[in-house]
Formats: sequence, C-alpha cells, structure tokens
Amino acid sequence: MRRDGQGLHFDPVTPEVSPLAVIGVRACDLAALRLQEAHFLRTGSADPGFQARHDALFIVAVDCAHPADTCFCASTGDGPSAGGGYDIAMAELDEGYLLRVGSAGGQGIVNALGLAPASDEQCHRAVDEQKQAALAQTRSLPSRNLRDSLFACQDHAHWAEVAQRCLACGNCTAVCPSCFCSANEAHPSLDGVESEQVRVWDSCFSFDHSNLHGRALREDIRLRYRQWLTHKLAGWHDQYGRSGCTGCGRCISWCPVGIDLTRELPVLLEGEPG
Repeated sequence: MRRDGQGLHFDPVTPEVSPLAVIGVRACDLAALRLQEAHFLRTGSADPGFQARHDALFIVAVDCAHPADTCFCASTGDGPSAGGGYDIAMAELDEGYLLRVGSAGGQGIVNALGLAPASDEQCHRAVDEQKQAALAQTRSLPSRNLRDSLFACQDHAHWAEVAQRCLACGNCTAVCPSCFCSANEAHPSLDGVESEQVRVWDSCFSFDHSNLHGRALREDIRLRYRQWLTHKLAGWHDQYGRSGCTGCGRCISWCPVGIDLTRELPVLLEGEPG
C-alpha cells in the first residue's frame, strides 16, 4: 500500500519463486498437501503465492517401511504408501529402491537414469512391506469421520483436564502438515508513504488469534484446544470433505507435555458429556 497526493494505492505483490525439489516426502505429507490445495487453490479464489510455489515443486516421495511409534496414518487412510501427488515415489528394499512415476517430469528423470525394470518378486516384496508397516502402527483414531461425535461433546469435562496440561505453545500446529493459520502484519515505512502487508504463520493456540474488536473470543486454553481439535477432526468434513488429520503423529512427538490426541479422543467420546 502506498500513498500519494491522489490517495491510497494498493499494489499486488508478485512472488519470486525458484524451482524446488523436496526429497523424502511421506504419504501423510502428500495427503496434507491435497488439503492445502483444497484451501488455497479454490476455483475463483486461488492464492497466487501458493499457486506459484506449488507449480514450482518437484516431489520425490518415499513409502514408509518403518513407521515411528507415534504414526497412525493407516487409521486415517493416508499411508504408509504414497498414494499420489508426487513426481517420483520410492519404495525401499534391502538392495535399493523401486521407483514409481507420477508425472511427466518424473518420467523424464527416470528415463534419463537408465534403470533396470523391477522384478515381480521385488514388487510383491514392496507391497508386503507396506502391509507390515501398517500393521506395525500401534496408535489409531477411533474413526475417520468424528464430525458428529466431536460436535456432540463440546461441554465434556475432559477439555478442562487437557487444558490443565496444555501450554498453548503452538508446537502441534507448527509441525502439523495441514495447518495453515496465518496473521497479517503491517510494516510501514518511516516516512509514512508506504506500508507493506506481510502474511506470517499463526496458531489457533495464540491468544490474539481469536481477537475480535479488541476481545479474544477464546480467552482460555480449554477453548483453544477444543477449537483446534474439533475444527481439525470435525469441521473440516464440512469444508473439505474429510478430516484435517493425516496421521503423521508429529503433534504427539513435539508436545512438551506429552498430550496425545489418539488417547484424548476416546475419553472425550465415551460416556456422557459434562
């Protein structure tokens, strides 16, 4: 935004983007990217910054052969095998990698490598490896669609119990691959002629995130945790046709007080609320 003698002018910013290859993308990340696409690339209102970076991506995915003990992507239907949205996907075997092609760009690179075709035995082994990886996961969500169940327990006493442990640090939202909350900051020039509007990462756990006319609508941690979990697992069904959780388990790994949504949910969903 800039000001001159004729008033205020709003100039769009064209992002400068360089091609970017991301190697080692997991199935849960690809599922989250599809959710990001549903939000930022909506027909008629595509975000130009996201669009430019998205178009410049080259994704090399890797199937998960050895999931972490915090993973539960099998229960959300998002892994452990990369299901699409990649340029090249790799399945790891003892003797090397099996490659699957997902785009014309990926095909061009695979053709240039001059690789030997995979044998039927190697392909069967890769499939079995994925089945075993799914069976090895010890955590799970109670259902892939918790919309009605979660909305029905808004007043459950367990929200307050979780809030006593939660620090509202925002670690869970920072590492979640599908979270996209942001805030706008104004960076005015010293002469008062221009002001740059910058979009920065935000979290629904921050106090100011729910500010409306100078008042935070979610003043306590109980309300902020409930907002995060119910929006992610319930409200997203109305917005995007599925849950916002892809089972990566990173919110569990990075929570400094050990809050585990796969263990909190059964408590919330059992018995009478209140």
